[in-house]
Amino acid sequence: MGYIMNAQEMIVHHTTEEILSHPRFQECREVYIDNCIDVYKIEGFPGKSSADAGRVTTLAIIVCLHARYIEDDRETWPTLKRLKETVADFGFASPRFIDDFVARLVQTEFLELRHHPADSRVRLLVPTEALLRWDREWMAAHFEPLAVLFPEPGYALAIDRSPAFQKAHGGASVPVLEGAVKVAWRNLDVVFFLAATSALSILFTLCRLGGETTESGVREADLAVLAPQFGVSRSHIRNMLLAAEQHGFLARHGDKGQFIVLTPRWIAAFDRFIADSLSYSDLTYRLGCEALMKQNQS
Repeated sequence: MGYIMNAQEMIVHHTTEEILSHPRFQECREVYIDNCIDVYKIEGFPGKSSADAGRVTTLAIIVCLHARYIEDDRETWPTLKRLKETVADFGFASPRFIDDFVARLVQTEFLELRHHPADSRVRLLVPTEALLRWDREWMAAHFEPLAVLFPEPGYALAIDRSPAFQKAHGGASVPVLEGAVKVAWRNLDVVFFLAATSALSILFTLCRLGGETTESGVREADLAVLAPQFGVSRSHIRNMLLAAEQHGFLARHGDKGQFIVLTPRWIAAFDRFIADSLSYSDLTYRLGCEALMKQNQS
């Protein structure tokens, strides 16, 4: 177990090493991959766009800032400026990117811009129920793998998609967002594929097709036909596979190199990234539970 100082209290949570060495980690990993493939499909992704770290980070922070909003506390107002400042720490999205994505979210009715009641010059970012509903699905997708490892006491509030917990979790996560930044940049081998459009979804799907074994019979064409599901072109998939090969994450075999397989280097880097991400999620769950308990007692 690890410890994080928050609000002058020691928060105990499961560590990366504890998760990575758990005897059920492979089962947890399979759930993680399946859930991510589902939650990042373009048909349900907010803005009806392809997923990448810039968009996912922006969505998460919009929800978190909204959850922390107090009308008479200017420091908590979820403005576009505050969103840009917070997302900037991750290094995944430029101010122009955020402007465009926010506009797309408004256009597709996942986000509203509302004037502050006390200051009409200020416009607040307000997620619609469509975005909050997707965020609850995203939240459940990342806590279900943890429940495989640690079923008691489990993560029922997140898995049951509780709106009350969502709000408490979002507000409690803002002070520890630096931890999410560290997770990303501790896993430099994976960062490129976090930032590139649908790149992780492409590699996840390759995993699911059996592309992590030396007997892999997966061809590039098997992924190319799934391009509409990822919201990308076939040439983009080809470029992502080439990038994975250049990173040492993917190899080719067969008489003409027609089959593709993910390498042990990919597996090791990806497993550590999963464990690191789940350790941070475990921390935020505990913080969310504490925040919800305090709300219920007040």
